[in-house]
Amino acid sequence: MGNFIKKLIQFMLVAYLVLTAFKGIDTPDNILYLIASLFLFAMGIFLSVALLRFLTIRVNFLTTFVMSSLISFGIFFLLKEFMTGMFIETYTFEGLNAGSIIINSFEMTPILTMGAGAVIISFISSILNVLEKSS
Repeated sequence: MGNFIKKLIQFMLVAYLVLTAFKGIDTPDNILYLIASLFLFAMGIFLSVALLRFLTIRVNFLTTFVMSSLISFGIFFLLKEFMTGMFIETYTFEGLNAGSIIINSFEMTPILTMGAGAVIISFISSILNVLEKSS
């Protein structure tokens, strides 16, 4: 039970970090709606691991990353449609110039924003799963 609560808080914090980092994602102002949104993302990560075990697929970084990316992308769609106060909008990425790496500015559509958010949430949570399993 203690391990479940610890992982739940970890995954909720990962989701909060990603949702607040993106400019195109507006989180709900009501604290209960925000906690419910974060709880959905955390349960999506738990669901991906359970689904992999049900399908008898080995649970490792790559499989957890792919499955949780798909589930997180679906959760973004559900939250965009049904959660009041959650808005995913178009914004312009200003670009990046870091010496030899140059990224020009481009427009992030809501689909790209949801995809990037889902990939980052699943990447960080998959790393946390692998690190906890190896320790």
